[in-house]
Amino acid sequence: MGAVLIWWLAVQVVGLLALPLTFRLFRGIADRGYAFARPLGLLLAGYVFWLLGNLGILRNDLGGVIVALLAVAGLSLWFGRRALGLAPRQGDEPTLWEFVRRQKWTVIATEAVFLLALGLWALYRAYYPNIETAGGEKFMEYAFINAILRSPTLPPADPWLAGFGISYYHFGYIIISMLIRLTGL
Repeated sequence: MGAVLIWWLAVQVVGLLALPLTFRLFRGIADRGYAFARPLGLLLAGYVFWLLGNLGILRNDLGGVIVALLAVAGLSLWFGRRALGLAPRQGDEPTLWEFVRRQKWTVIATEAVFLLALGLWALYRAYYPNIETAGGEKFMEYAFINAILRSPTLPPADPWLAGFGISYYHFGYIIISMLIRLTGL
């Protein structure tokens, strides 16, 4: 149960880093992008990590992940400075804090849905941890995640073709490896 809470906390922090950005980007939606903060934060941090890693600027380690998260936080801070009250607002545009106070039930409902889905999926996996699937690619997924975690640089080493980088769609595995590095799980 502690591992699930650690993952929840890591994803929550990534979402909070991206929240000022989503607050500005999705200002036409009733929840101002609150529900999109976690996925957008993971996507942007993953892209920054992947791009700068492939350019040889970042190493494939915890330090590289933290730099990518700080880049997303900086981008979010820049675009969301009005929402944070760091720049003059236009008209009656609320700050992020005012929005959270006014829409606390929307925030609570969003958090409850996420926590419920995470908890139910963790409970399901706890009682059915098997990795075999009929015609699935679970073993390949484990090979890719382990290859990414073991590679000091990006692109990660191909687990089947020594001396070459993975030439398969591996961006989602990069994001998962970032969370693994952040949480140690």
